Amino acid sequence: MRPVASLSPFLLLLWLSNSGHYSALMLGLGGASILLVLFISDRMGLLGPPVPVRFARLPRYWLWLMAEIVKANIQVVRHIWLDPQSVNPAIGRLPLLQSEDLTRVVYANSITLTPGTITIRLDGDTIEVHALNASSLRELELGEMSQRVLALEP
Repeated sequence: MRPVASLSPFLLLLWLSNSGHYSALMLGLGGASILLVLFISDRMGLLGPPVPVRFARLPRYWLWLMAEIVKANIQVVRHIWLDPQSVNPAIGRLPLLQSEDLTRVVYANSITLTPGTITIRLDGDTIEVHALNASSLRELELGEMSQRVLALEP
C-alpha cells in the first residue's frame, strides 16, 4: 500500500495546482476523484513497488546534468566550427555500477542527453557508448556521471 501513500499527496497537489478552485464542494469532489483514481489504479494492478530513487537528490543531479550539457554543447560547437579535423570518434564499453534498472536507464539517458555522446547498448553490467571525441569517452570512464547517478539509489 506504500505507492498509494506516496501517490496521494502528488495527485492532491497536482489537482489543486490545476483546478484553482478551493471551495468546500470543489475540494470534496477533488478528493473523491483522487480516491476513485487510486482505487481503479489499484484494481488494475498499476500500483507497483516503490521507485528505487532518492527523489530529494534529483534536483541537484538535474542541475549538474544541465551544466554538463551546456559544457558539452560548447565543446561540440568548438570542434565543429573551429577545427572539424579535431573530431575523433570513439566507441567504448563502460561498467555499470548501478544495481537498479531505473538508475541504469537514467545513466544511459544522461549520456545520450549530453551532446557528443550516445548510448548504443545496455548489456548486462556494461554500457556501450559512442563519443564524438575520445576525450569525451575518457571523461565518462573517469566515472563522475556514473557516481552521481549511483548516489540516486537508496
